[in-house]
Amino acid sequence: MSKLSIVILASVGMTIVTVLAAQFPIEARARKLKACVDPQPVAKRVALTLKADKQAIVDNKHVFQPLTGKASVQPGDIIKYTVIAKNNSRCPLKNLILKLPIPRSTIYLKNSATAIDGAELLFSIDGGKTFVEQPKVGTQPAPPTAYNYLRWRFRGLLATNAQVTTTYKLQVK
Repeated sequence: MSKLSIVILASVGMTIVTVLAAQFPIEARARKLKACVDPQPVAKRVALTLKADKQAIVDNKHVFQPLTGKASVQPGDIIKYTVIAKNNSRCPLKNLILKLPIPRSTIYLKNSATAIDGAELLFSIDGGKTFVEQPKVGTQPAPPTAYNYLRWRFRGLLATNAQVTTTYKLQVK
């Protein structure tokens, strides 16, 4: 059984008001092919980048503007997150998984997450313990307000120096 490479990026990039500034760990893991050996520490095999943009109205059009430094957000603001995972390993990675928390001060906007290149997109309502396509509360579909994690599983190989990009939107409570 091969070991999983796990990378965690905590307290990402920028401070977005105290309400969103809490730890925002992003986790990526992947299996490398058995024939290829990479002596790099596990934490350096996958580079993760998180970019946050705030929806604004400019010239009567909805646009997303980058959040930088100590940007301010208000309840109702919509934030689009872009996550880039790059394979820094000398080996192709198999079954890359990106696991992203939804901060308590935000709500996931339904159908806003992109599933790229056949990636499987799953959601959790139990703190990231289990993931399913459509979470349920009892027999009813869970509302997006109950979602607290997203997870993408890329089934194929991610070549050396290749990257995948995912996006999703959250609304500030």
